[in-house]
Amino acid sequence: GKKECFASCLFICYDLIRADVALELAWTNNMLDFAFPYLLQFIREYTNKVDDLVKDRIESQKEEKAKENEEKELVAQQNMYAQLLPLALPAPPGMMGGPPPMGGMGMPPMGGMGMPPMGPGPMPAYGMPPMGSY
Repeated sequence: GKKECFASCLFICYDLIRADVALELAWTNNMLDFAFPYLLQFIREYTNKVDDLVKDRIESQKEEKAKENEEKELVAQQNMYAQLLPLALPAPPGMMGGPPPMGGMGMPPMGGMGMPPMGPGPMPAYGMPPMGSY
C-alpha cells in the first residue's frame, strides 16, 4: 500500500525493471497513477531509439543508392569513351612492314587472265579507300 515507495522504486530502478512487469504490478495493485511517469519515460526512450534506427536506415539506403548511381555513371562514362575509340581492325596485307604477298616464283599476285589487279592501290587501315574519280 505504499504508493509513493512504488513510484520511487520505479524511478530508482528504471534500468532494471521491465515495463510489462511495472505495468502489471501497478494494475493489479490499483497504482496506475503512480506508474504513469515511469511508463511515459519508457515510451519516450523507446520512441527515440526507434527514431534513431529509422534515421540511420534511411541514411544507409541513401548511401547505397548514391554508390549504385556512381557505379552506373562510371560504367556509362566508360562506355561513352569506348564508343569514341577507333575500332581495332587488322591491318591489310602489305601494311605494317611485312613483305607484300607474292604469287608463285616471286611474282606479284595476278588478277584474272594473268593481269595485275586494278584499282587505286592498297586499302588504308581503318576503313574504306579514299574516294577519287572512278
